[in-house]
Amino acid sequence: MQLAIDGWHISIDARTAKRSDITEQLSPRAVRLLQVMAEADGAVLSRTELLDRVWPNVVVGDESLTQVVSELRRKLANRNLIATVARGGYRLAVPVLRIADTGVFEPATPIHPAFSIDAYTLYIEAQDCFNSGLEGSQRAFVDLAAQAAALAPGFAEARSLHALALLKRHIFWSDGMMLLESALQECEAAKRLNPALASAHLTEAAIHIALGRFETGIHALEKALSLAPDDAGLHLEAAILVLSSGNRKAAAALAIRSAMLDPRAYAAEMLAARIFQYADPARGRLYADRALRKIRAELTVDPASMRALYALGPLLAQLGNHGAARSTLEGIAHHDSPLEYYRAIGFAQIGDTSAALERLDFLALRGWRHACILDKDDGLRPMHADQRLQRLQADILAA
Repeated sequence: MQLAIDGWHISIDARTAKRSDITEQLSPRAVRLLQVMAEADGAVLSRTELLDRVWPNVVVGDESLTQVVSELRRKLANRNLIATVARGGYRLAVPVLRIADTGVFEPATPIHPAFSIDAYTLYIEAQDCFNSGLEGSQRAFVDLAAQAAALAPGFAEARSLHALALLKRHIFWSDGMMLLESALQECEAAKRLNPALASAHLTEAAIHIALGRFETGIHALEKALSLAPDDAGLHLEAAILVLSSGNRKAAAALAIRSAMLDPRAYAAEMLAARIFQYADPARGRLYADRALRKIRAELTVDPASMRALYALGPLLAQLGNHGAARSTLEGIAHHDSPLEYYRAIGFAQIGDTSAALERLDFLALRGWRHACILDKDDGLRPMHADQRLQRLQADILAA
C-alpha cells in the first residue's frame, strides 16, 4: 500500500518517500505514525493515543513521539505537515490519499459530506489571501487551504480550493510534477463529493493544460463553464487558460464575458486590452481606458491595493504614457509576489527589455513555472523575438 501526501508517494512496505527525483528512507515508527494519523482524517490525536498506537505494548516517553514527528517534518520538507495542538496532541494538517491495489487513488478513510465552521473559516481566510496579492499571501493561501481540506475532508469546496493551492504552488514555487498529481487527486475527491462543483472542473482543466494535455484540459474547461455560466471569476480564469493554449479569439470572448458579468472588476478588461492591442488597436485602447478608470477608482479608495498598483503601469504604457508608466513601475516596492509578472509586462511595453527580463528571471529563480504563456501574452510581444526571453522560456519549461 502507498500513501500520497503533500506531493510525496510513500511506500508503506518499503518505508520510502519519493517526490520527483528525491527519495527519503523513513523509520518504521515514522511510517506507522503516518498511517495512524491518516486514519484520523485530520482529527486531533492526543500524545497518549499516539504512543499507544505507534508503540503498542512498549513503554516509551513523549520524547520518542517528538523525535518521530520531527523526522517526518524534516524528511518530508514541510514543518507544517503535522500541526501541534496546544494541550491536545497532533493532527495531520494536509489531506492524505491512499493508492489502492488497483492503482486508483482513494481517500485514506471514507469521506462523508461534512461541513465545519472552523474549516469554513480557514477556507474564507485562504481565499482572502489568494485575492490580496500581498507579499507572502500566496504561501499563506497554500497553507490555509491545506488546513481547511484536512479539517473537513467532506467539504467539497475546501478540497477544490486545496487542489487550486497545489496547482499555484507548482506554478509559483515548483517542486516537480508530483504536486500536480496530488492536485488532480484533490480535484477528483471534490468532484466525487459534488459533481456539479465548477471550480473543481476548472482547476482540473488548468492542471491538464499545465501538463500539455490541451484537449483534456479544454474538455474539463467546457464542463466548468457549462456549470457556472454566470461566474465572472471563472470566465477570467478560463480566458487565461485558453490564451495559454494559443486561442486568442476564444480568450478575448471569455475575458469580455467576464467583464460583462462583473462590471466593477478591471482584470478581465485589462486582459482583453492586451489581447486586442495589436489585432485591433482601437478596441485595445477602449478596454485599456476602461480598466484604467476602474483601477484609479480603486486606488482612491485603497491606495495600497497591490493588484491595482501592479496593474497601473502596464495600462499606462499600453496607452502611450511611458513616462508615467516608468514612474509607476519603479515606484512599487519590490515584493516576493507573482504580481511581479505585471511589472515585467509594463517594462516590456515601454521598451525596457532588460528590466522586464530581470523581473522574469526573479520569478523563474523562485520556482515560477508559468512559461507556457510567455510567447502568447501580447503584453510581452515587444520582446518575443529576444533570444534571452526565448532561452528563459525554454529553461523554465525544461525545469
